[in-house]
Formats: sequence, C-alpha cells, structure tokens
Amino acid sequence: MAGECVPCEGPDPKEMGEEELWELINDNRHRISLGVRPCILIPYLRQARVLTEMDEDEILSCHNLTNRCMRTSYMLDLLRTQGRNGAVALLDGLMIHYPTLYTQVTGRKPSTEPSRFSGLIKYSELTEYLVRAVTGMQKELQEAQREASRVTARCTTLESEIGQIMEQEEKSRCLQAENERMRRHLCSLQREVTKLKDEKCDLYMRYTAAIEDKSAVNKRLHDLNLQVSDAQYRLFCSLGNSDIDRLSYSSLKHKAVISREINLNAQTMIARVLAEKDTLRCQLVELQERVFSPKAKCSPREQRQSSDVISHTNTHQPKHTEIILLMYCPVFVSKETEGGWESLRSSSDESSSPNRRRLRRMDAVNPMSLSSCPSEVRDLLSRTSPPPFLMRSRPKAIRINGRVLSISLQGEALLSQLALVGGNKTGVFVHQVTEGSPAHTVGIGPGAQIVEVKYEQNQKALRMVLEDSTLEEAMWALGQVTGLCHLSLRPRQDDYEALLKQLQNSEISSGDSFYVRVNLSLPVGPNATLAVSCNDILHVTNTRPAGTEDSWHASQVHPCQLLDLQSGTVPNYYRAQRLLIRVIEDMSFQTKKCQKVKTIDAISVHLSDTHLLTVYILSHVGDTFAPKSCVTLMPYTLVTPRYPPICRPVLLLPTILGRILDKKLAGWQGFQLCEHEVLSPCEHAARLQRSEILEECEQGRNCCYTLQSVEKVMKKGIHCVLPLGLDCVRRLHRAEIFPIIIFISQSARSARKLKSKLQRHGQSEEQLLACSRSEEPLLDKLPCLYHSVAPDSWCDQTSLLTSLRTIIWEEQKKIVWVEPDLW
Repeated sequence: MAGECVPCEGPDPKEMGEEELWELINDNRHRISLGVRPCILIPYLRQARVLTEMDEDEILSCHNLTNRCMRTSYMLDLLRTQGRNGAVALLDGLMIHYPTLYTQVTGRKPSTEPSRFSGLIKYSELTEYLVRAVTGMQKELQEAQREASRVTARCTTLESEIGQIMEQEEKSRCLQAENERMRRHLCSLQREVTKLKDEKCDLYMRYTAAIEDKSAVNKRLHDLNLQVSDAQYRLFCSLGNSDIDRLSYSSLKHKAVISREINLNAQTMIARVLAEKDTLRCQLVELQERVFSPKAKCSPREQRQSSDVISHTNTHQPKHTEIILLMYCPVFVSKETEGGWESLRSSSDESSSPNRRRLRRMDAVNPMSLSSCPSEVRDLLSRTSPPPFLMRSRPKAIRINGRVLSISLQGEALLSQLALVGGNKTGVFVHQVTEGSPAHTVGIGPGAQIVEVKYEQNQKALRMVLEDSTLEEAMWALGQVTGLCHLSLRPRQDDYEALLKQLQNSEISSGDSFYVRVNLSLPVGPNATLAVSCNDILHVTNTRPAGTEDSWHASQVHPCQLLDLQSGTVPNYYRAQRLLIRVIEDMSFQTKKCQKVKTIDAISVHLSDTHLLTVYILSHVGDTFAPKSCVTLMPYTLVTPRYPPICRPVLLLPTILGRILDKKLAGWQGFQLCEHEVLSPCEHAARLQRSEILEECEQGRNCCYTLQSVEKVMKKGIHCVLPLGLDCVRRLHRAEIFPIIIFISQSARSARKLKSKLQRHGQSEEQLLACSRSEEPLLDKLPCLYHSVAPDSWCDQTSLLTSLRTIIWEEQKKIVWVEPDLW
C-alpha cells in the first residue's frame, strides 16, 4: 500500500561504500531471507554477472539447503564475496521485483529510471531480461486461470457430495436415536449387575455371621456338657454308698430326661445352622459364576467341591485401600510371616538409595579400563530373573479403587490354570481357565482383572500388586506362586470384551503401552528386529509378542507428533543388558589385543535389589583392588511426552558463551531476555522455600531470577532467553516449563573465532574451553535431551546465530520426552 512506503529520506546506495552497503543488507538479512525467492532474483543477478551458473545450481539444488530462507541466506553469502557489485546488484534486483522490500531496506522509493541502475548490466540486456520476465508472468497468469477452472469443477463435485452427506446425516440421526435407546437399556442392565454384586456382598456377610453363630453354638453346647458333667460329679461325690442305693429310679430317670432335652435342643440348633450354611454356600458359588463367568454353569458336584475351598471378600475394606509398592524394584514385598502385610513403607525408602547413573553413550566407558566380564554376569542376567520392574517408574503407593473380591486357591502351576491377556494400559485379565483346575472350581472365569496376588515362599509372605503391571510382569509374578495363594480380582466384563474386540480387529497387539528412550545402538537383526540408535524414542506395545523370546514389540516415534513409525521387535530389558555387557567385552578384548596390554584393571559386577546391573571398574592399589568408577547399565529409560507452549525458553551453554550470545538472541523479534527481580528479605525467603528462585544474581543481595519472571515472558507468546546455568532445568521442569537446551561444543579452533568477543567480556579462550569441559558431562544427568552444535559447523558469530535460529525453530516443533524426576 502507498500509505506504508517510507519517504525518500535514506542515503543513496550509489553513494555508499562497500562496508556501508553490506552493513545495511546484514541489518535487514532476516527480512530479506523471509521475503525473497532466490529463483526470481537469480536471472537478474546472472545478467549482472555477480552470480555464475554453478552458483545458481548450488543455490537451487543443494540438499543441505532445506528451505527457502536457507537458500536466500546462502545467496547473500555468495553475493558478499562479490563486494560492492554484489550489494548494488542485489538492491537493484529488489527494486525491480520487490519494490516494497527495497523501500523497507534502503528507506527510499524504488525508481526504474536508467540512471538509477548500477551500470553492471547493459540497457539492451536489461530490456531483454524484462521481456523474459513479462513472458514468465503471462505464463503464470495462464496457469492461474487453468487452476481456477479446476477449482470451479471441484466446487461442483463438492456440492453434489454435500447433498449425499446431508442424506447420510439424516440416517445418522436415526442411528443416534437407536443408540440412545440401546444406551438406556445398557444402563438398566448395569443397574441389575450392581444389584447382583450387592446381593453377593450380603450373602458373604450372612455367611460370615452364620459361621460366627455356629462357633457360638458349639461353645455353648460345650459349656452345657461341662456343666452337666460337673453337676453329676459333685452329686455323686456328696452321696454315700447307702444314699446312692436309696436313690430312687424316678429321680435318675428325671435327670436323664433333662440331659436328653438339653442335647436335643443343641442338636436342633446345630442342624439349623448347618442347613443355613449349606444354603449360603450354594448361593455364593452361584453368584461367583454370575459375576465372573455369566455364560458358564457349574455342576452340583463342582459346587460341593467348592465348599472345601476357603473364599472370602473384603466386606469391611474401605473404598480406597492404600497398597504400598516399591519404586525401582519388583512389585513384591518380602516380610516374615509373623509381621503380616503391614509396615511395608520402610522397604520402599531403602530401595531408592542405589546409584542410578545411566549409560547413554558407549564412549562413557573407557575400553582401556575394562577386561572381559566374569562369567557370573550371565548368571545374574539369567532368564529366570524377574522382569524389569525398575525401568517403569511407579508411584510409591497405588490405590486400588472399587469392589475387589479376594479368592484363595491352590496355586501350584498357576499359569497352567489361567491364560492372561492385557497389559499395563488396560489391566491384566483372565482369558481362559483350565477345566477342572482349582481356579475353575472356585468360580474364576474370563473377564476378571487380576489386581493383586499373595502367597508364601520360604516362610515369607509375598505380595505382588498387578494393578498397572505389563503382561510380562504379570506372567512372571504368577509363575512364582507355589502352594496356597490369594488372588484379588475385580469384575470388568465390559472392559475385557472391548479389549478382545480390539485384539480381534488387530487394532492393538496387547494391552501394554509405554514409552522408553534407548541408551544404546542396536543394528538390524533377523526376525524383523528393529534397528535403533541412542536417544531414539520407542513405543512398546507388547512385552510378550507371540513367536519371540526375550523380546518386546515396539515402534519408533515421530519426533514432532505422537505417531508410531517403523515397528519391529527389540530385546527386552535384561537381554539388552546382556548385549551391552557383550559390547563392553568386545571393546575390552579389542583394546587388549591391539595394544597388547598385559595388566588391565578388573571389573566387579553387582546386581542390586533394584535389579540395576552396576559395573565397578577396579584399579590396582598395592596387592588389592580399589574402586575407580562405576557405571549403571540401563539400556532403556522410561519417558513420558510433554507438549510445551508454542514458545519455549532458550538456554545456551556453555555458560560463558551463553552470556555473550544471550543479548544477541534477545534482540531478535520474538525473543526477550529474562529479567531479574529485587525482592525483600521476607519475600526472598518465601520464594526460596517454594523453590521459585532459579538463580541468584551477582548484582546485589536478594536479586535473583524467578519462575514468575520466566512465566511473564512466556505469557507474551515469545521465547524467554535464560541467562542461567544448568541448575535451573529441574526447577523449571517441576513447574511444567521445558526449555530448549543448546550446547555449543568448543575446540581450540572454534574458541579462536570468538577471541575478540571473549576479550570484550573479560574472558579468555582457556576459560571458555574449561567451562565447556566442566559442563558437558553434566548434560547427560538432565531428565531430558539437549541439542549439541558441532564446533566446525559455523565460521563466525553471524553464521552461528543463523544456525541457532534454525535449531530453535526445529526444537520448538518436537515433543519433549522427560524422565521421572528422582531428585
């Protein structure tokens, strides 16, 4: 629009020198990169002889230039090599093709007079060029007219489709009415099921009361017998022989009648209680069948057999029962039988102490210090080991909600009695029950979710919570049961049938679903083994795939969307640990073979109670070995996706270089430097207690960066540049703020490129390198990934800033995968 043109107040480019021209262009480099299409300007620049045919091919066809902005920026770099001619030709091209942009850059109105051109191109050639440009625009106009015709035809087609959709909408309304009627019918059926459950609970209560009545009657009968015997004994002791002879027959007969009446009354009461007990037992078995297996019927013989099995329900259990579960350890707790099932929280605290350092990259292990691992490593990682409960970060306590039925049965070879389906996402359900087995006898049927299992082993009471366990964990847990066990079941017939429908339609392969980050590289193998690299994200959808052993079925995850890409099998947790040990063995062997080292430090392998395999590297100290370092081998790390706001904060490292570049980034549009706050002593103490202070400033007392200052910038919809260190990351994560972390790796050569900038800020190259070496090892301890910039990927500060803008744009689109916070 004419109203937006800037008056002709800027200096004339013809009168400016080379440095002034390029300073003017670089100040508007971002605007030119976004608004110029290289394919439009290149013909004119070719005519002006500031670009060659090879330059044109490199700009338009280079695979490294993935978007238009990068191609335009590269074109500007090539024109910079042509000096003043390149700058003048660029401005003349903008004046012809982008007059508005020319005005914004130079501050002058465009002019097409011959005297205004650079003189780098002849007038005849310019005329020929303009004719070709007009011809090209006419072709584009014709193409636009053809496109308009196609759009018109498409609109006609869409109108007919709209008519069909309206007819389908009418049918859909009819189906919705029918669906509503079926929904009301389903609600009535659910009310009947709830009523049956309440009746079952009432029967359990009556059954318990009957047992208590029977015990009371037996005790009363026993007391009566003792009283009669005691009375008879005292009577005969008080009478002499002559008195006994004179005792009339009638009196003895009277006593016998009284005794018989007492015994008869007691026997009648016992018979009535036993009859009621049998009736309640039959009703209990029938209700178990109706709840757990509505389609199955038990014969009277099976009902009589079920009377020999102890079964009871948690009738007095509150609505929310707290079940203690160990974090980073198997979901079973070992306590002595005398201790019962209480007081388990202390074990949870003890299990969280071992070192949890992970091995993300194989270069973290020095092959020079590793000898071949001892054979007991493979024994520690045998197939009989429990599944990797440790890699799934569970809460310290799980609440089991809803009505739960506890059934006792003989659990010898329990997995041969039950077939399971499901997983941690859907719950683990009973799928099939072996005919005639103890599980079938007590009335367990398909559709019951297994919530918990209790049993005794080696005079220890064990409890395994399977509320959110994977299928692999559940099968291992039930496989450990020997002897009498107690299963806690929850009826979920609707959810079970929905799961079966999804399995039959191949919508899912199991009920398992969780995400892990890979901490090692695995090549492609046989049987559709998935190739993965370090830091890849996998979506595990089946921990017990059919036809494989010690494997998981997983899919690679799209970096920017929660979509599953290529799928296949990967080693499960323990097999991946064995592969990791084998890699370390091979590295140690090759190093020992190549360098012919006779004395190599030893390795001590320890499998802790949390099932984290820890390798201790030992070095010689005299005649003994002393621990030198240790590495905990975790091939997979559980992660969860986070979707941050549109503009995430930016943290540049190492800290010395970040302080230099922070103000440059803050000067860009869409970026703002985080401002510090000066707090009163009371407010400073209060925010410090709430962990709202990110870092203290050096300007003065109680001057600091706070969470509120970061959130204030984020609410504006722009990037907050953080002039902070690594310590702020975990505090930001706890506030659900996930910064973009960019580490600019340093070498002696790259540090020399920043020498003048460092000296201006009172720093040296050696200090920058030392800061980089000290902060880089700390990055792997973060609960999220970071982006690393190679030292040879940039040539000066301008190219580095351009690269940083591209990195921030790419990282903003990605999902943030975060580990559980263990600190």
